[in-house]
Amino acid sequence: MRRLLGLVLAGCITLSSVGCVKVTKPIPRPSSEVTEAAPGQEVRPQDDYYYYINKERLDQAKFEYGATSAASSFDEQLIEDEVFGIIKEVAAGSGYEAGSEEDIIKRAYQLYLDYDFSSPAVPQDLVDMIGRINAAASVSELMDIDAKLVRDYGTGSILGLTMGRDPYDSKKRVLQFSQIASILSVDFAAVREDNSELDTLVSQGKLIRHALGMTSDEAEAEGKELAYLGLQLFGVTDLSVMDDLLGVSTIKSYSASDVYADFTSFDLKKYITDIGFPGSAVTSFNIQDEKQFAGLADIFSDEHIEALKTWELGRFFLKYKTFLAPAYEELSGYVEEDHSSAEEQALREIRESFYLESDPIYVERYYSDEMDAALISMCDDIKEGYRDLISNATWLSEETRAALLSKLESICYVTGNDLKRHDNSEYADLAGDSYYDFLLSYRRIDRIHTIERFTEPVDRKSVDMPMQMLNACYDQYGNRITITVAIMNAPFFDLNADYYTNLGGLGAVIGHEMGHAFDSEGILFTKDGIYDPTWIKEEDVKQLQERNEKASEYFEQNFTVFGIYHVDGDKTLAENYADLGSLECITSLAGNDEELMRIFENYARIWCEKKTDTAIIEQLAYDVHSPEVLRVNAILSTLDAFYGLYGVQDGDGMYIAPEERISRWH
Repeated sequence: MRRLLGLVLAGCITLSSVGCVKVTKPIPRPSSEVTEAAPGQEVRPQDDYYYYINKERLDQAKFEYGATSAASSFDEQLIEDEVFGIIKEVAAGSGYEAGSEEDIIKRAYQLYLDYDFSSPAVPQDLVDMIGRINAAASVSELMDIDAKLVRDYGTGSILGLTMGRDPYDSKKRVLQFSQIASILSVDFAAVREDNSELDTLVSQGKLIRHALGMTSDEAEAEGKELAYLGLQLFGVTDLSVMDDLLGVSTIKSYSASDVYADFTSFDLKKYITDIGFPGSAVTSFNIQDEKQFAGLADIFSDEHIEALKTWELGRFFLKYKTFLAPAYEELSGYVEEDHSSAEEQALREIRESFYLESDPIYVERYYSDEMDAALISMCDDIKEGYRDLISNATWLSEETRAALLSKLESICYVTGNDLKRHDNSEYADLAGDSYYDFLLSYRRIDRIHTIERFTEPVDRKSVDMPMQMLNACYDQYGNRITITVAIMNAPFFDLNADYYTNLGGLGAVIGHEMGHAFDSEGILFTKDGIYDPTWIKEEDVKQLQERNEKASEYFEQNFTVFGIYHVDGDKTLAENYADLGSLECITSLAGNDEELMRIFENYARIWCEKKTDTAIIEQLAYDVHSPEVLRVNAILSTLDAFYGLYGVQDGDGMYIAPEERISRWH
């Protein structure tokens, strides 16, 4: 969410993409039955529950200049203000132990304020690295440089090499050749739609090379070479892998010796060890896109050295553009002008670049044992609800139900209480007399810690998501749910609110994440986080697939947005199933109509947000989540408990014929 955080974890629930749009059934209905009333017009819960609950907030919504959303159920500015308050308080303090979180924040904040970002005097080591890249005469030389960039400067590997959990052995980490799906700012998904997108690489390559001293004609020629390289890489890319939302089914494991032998223009084993990985510990690699990997050896050859250098120069500049832009006027357009105060810029920078330091303080300030106990208790209640649903899913074999129940029992929770402060001694020698030097030193220590984890046992209780991020997430490899401290705010959760209101808020989120363990994707993983589509009996897999098809059809055929656009039922299936399973679970915990109503009301409330039409259309095109008005109305329209509580009848906007309704577990 927002700039913090380029952390992408499997199964994450998105809490900032809610729309207020008209949702109708494809079959025409009288105007009195359209699902969104005009401002000031009465709306009934039987016609549009989402709008019924959020009407006042949505009617009064005002878009700030340039914004695509307004009237969100939760203003994330609160979290930002809290974190900024911590940073300012720490920066004003003194007497901190060397290497402590407070010491790092204070030094970084002051060094940032003291740094002259407008000076054309670029840090010398950045100039040297640009010179080395520019002078590389072979791919072997370039890969030596790339290893240094990964190790010492925190860039990603140009080969798409990443470290992560092994889907076939979740207790260990593995190096993986992930699919390269873009070059600089050109995404291959866009190239698939229109290959003229590659023209952008021509202009970017020309800009980079011209800024470094080439004539206009020479630079344009290099830009064209970069575009040709992009076209060649696109040509060997398996587009079906790009479309695999889970990104696991195509992964294959290869021995290290076989992978090393594939590259002849440079020594891949040396590259790995130069980054810092112990060569003896790398016995295999995972490859996500076999077709693309087979073509990498030809692409990373001396024949393409100039285009590869242009690509590397662009990657390096984008990583350090804030420090490099003043010296390269032609490239300054890549740095967004910031007219806010120096203090505001410093606060944003420290929050983004040093969130690992502010996070423990944020938890200590805004989380308590009482909140943790209430959270764990709610998680256990929801687990009990799922236990009952799965046990009574007689359409599944007894063997499969037992396996799913075993997976349910294995789910663990990661909360704010699991976040610990770091060992101060590891940062006591953090060096740097300027903000650039300090940031680089900090990143190098972080890289060392990352590489050290390669050979360490995987800890299911490790905190891998910032606690100051408004989010919750299911990790299929760890079979665990992370619930951040930031989401422990109203309307999601409030210690002073009644249990069932909280259950409709944060409880629905937790139920959603727990439901990911059994959705169309999560169910492919065992209780130990191992990807194995065969662990479920074949006859039950067939039953699940039939239900998947019916669920996809339900969302596609019964609802449209603006009366025109349909949700992609297959793309949104996993998220829709998680929503449906969650509501079936938490409503089963209600003992009477009043408790049930509180659940429904807060569930609709947490998804309140008004978005522009273009933002909604973009969400339909690219997001795996349905527009949130559908996440409320389409889900509630298939729950018998909702019909009973509100007396929904044929002809009402929320009505779906019984034979067309779906269920995750019943």
